[in-house]
Amino acid sequence: MVLVVVLSIGKWKNFKSFISKLGIKETDVRKGLVTAVLYLGLLIVVSTLIGIVMQYLGFQQDLEQVTDILKGAGFADLLIILTVASFVEEVFFRGYLQRKTNILFASFVFAYFHIIYGSLSEIVGAFFLGLVLGKEYDQTKNLFAPILSHFFYNLVTIMLLFA
Repeated sequence: MVLVVVLSIGKWKNFKSFISKLGIKETDVRKGLVTAVLYLGLLIVVSTLIGIVMQYLGFQQDLEQVTDILKGAGFADLLIILTVASFVEEVFFRGYLQRKTNILFASFVFAYFHIIYGSLSEIVGAFFLGLVLGKEYDQTKNLFAPILSHFFYNLVTIMLLFA
């Protein structure tokens, strides 16, 4: 994913222009944090509603599949999920794919990439979370807040998993 994004950027003068072409613009950090926290709340609400609906439809075992995978993951894997995944996924799916196509297509591909968990609930959830993150990117025109929201969402999810 990163290679596709880097190759698509083309020539850049310096690191600052490279970061800007990735979709991370200079921003008011406080405003970015507030936006990220607000969207984190929305991500949690959407995720909870999807969980309730999937459970109601009889996908309880499917819902537990991702939990089991994450509980079996090592510390290094969880660290990668927290840090690298949120950054790389947002740069690729929102900063590159959404800019090149649209929010629906980027969210669909984002969901498809979550097929590695082998869970329909994860795919459905990733699609709707992708829509929320895509809306956040559309609103801010900057990847700073969606990256933070995605990071905090992963952090909260993992903390609740091990609590």
